[in-house]
Amino acid sequence: MHQVTTITASLQAATYDQNVRIGELSFFTTEQLDQASYAALLSGLAYLYDAFEQVLRDANDPPMQAIWGRELHKQPLLLQDAAAVAASARPVPAVTISAELLGEHLRLRAAHDPRSLLGSAYALATWYMGGPELSARLARALRLGGGAGLSYLDSFDSWGQAHWPTFAAQIEAVPLSAEGQQQVVAAAREVLDGIEQLLNQLHPLNESPASELVTLFNPLAGNHPISDDMEELKAALRAHQRMDQIFPYMELRYGIKGRKFSWSDGCWMISLTGEAQASVNQQVQWLARLLARRGMPQWFMECHLLFLADELNRVLPANRERYATLIETARFLATERSKYVNDTELGALDEAFYAQAGQEWHSWMPNCGGLIASAVADHLNGVPHALEAIEGWMTDPARFPAAWVDAARATIARAHALRGA
Repeated sequence: MHQVTTITASLQAATYDQNVRIGELSFFTTEQLDQASYAALLSGLAYLYDAFEQVLRDANDPPMQAIWGRELHKQPLLLQDAAAVAASARPVPAVTISAELLGEHLRLRAAHDPRSLLGSAYALATWYMGGPELSARLARALRLGGGAGLSYLDSFDSWGQAHWPTFAAQIEAVPLSAEGQQQVVAAAREVLDGIEQLLNQLHPLNESPASELVTLFNPLAGNHPISDDMEELKAALRAHQRMDQIFPYMELRYGIKGRKFSWSDGCWMISLTGEAQASVNQQVQWLARLLARRGMPQWFMECHLLFLADELNRVLPANRERYATLIETARFLATERSKYVNDTELGALDEAFYAQAGQEWHSWMPNCGGLIASAVADHLNGVPHALEAIEGWMTDPARFPAAWVDAARATIARAHALRGA
């Protein structure tokens, strides 16, 4: 008889190796550890717990909220431990960025699949498997006397003994599809990946300036410069949040890889704002055309630039003149697009798309008609493969019903007909 694997068993099997690997990181095995490293860890974890509890509140899902009991609210322990090493604490951009990025993963996961946060909760509740022996070694490495400063890490053993059965039963009680279970496991691994990345910055302590840390945003981005202003980098993350809201297509098609490229692209474009307008236009247009060939029409970039400028102006209004460069580049791209599909036409084509595909799609996948129309404009403007890069995905009958596929093809035909192409 086929035996059904429980979700907690799946989580344990999928994360055990990661948990072990975390315990073997040099942060936990070194003979001497800078207290500044430990202070940075506590600060990063406090941010992470705050971010997770905020997305739980925003999700407003009682079964999910019930799982995260008061005993898992560990900010008081983190603050208590931070006091023991407060004299050594200093800002560490690599840790701040790592924590911010994991918080963004949590927020985006909550937006797309709130129940998958079960995996995030599991990972946060169980990531530290060190036990008393590892805590004692860490205390010696940090030169902490009398066990002070280790209440957070020590809490994992006592929580497991007292609360694990109830916690596991509550997870099992949440109904999940097979796909839902896979997402729960993915969410757990995502959190452990983020914690591992954070710990990797701590020994040896990575005190590189933020401008040299693009690979934290996206390991595949190469080694290009980004802004060294943390407020600007956070604005880039918020701009992506807004992109995700109006273009869920991006997350659905490209997932975490696309998300990370959006982050690193945003950070890079902010770094251009001190250059001449013509140079910014040229560099961003090169990137926009590259993305269009990969299925992201240049209308994406127009919107991304405008969201970036808006978020930057909101937090750093004194730099408004410099950030206007981004707005001007968005206008430059829009002017190019408008030769073939202007703003009014793009809006009308988008409306016609949903009228044919079905209005119920508009709330789940907005702006797809506009994206298709923009891809036609890119194609007519000489961007190789710009249309085929999105057409195949949008007209795949294995992914969409016939009404959607027909609407996509009709939108392509209408966009071509605008200029008699």
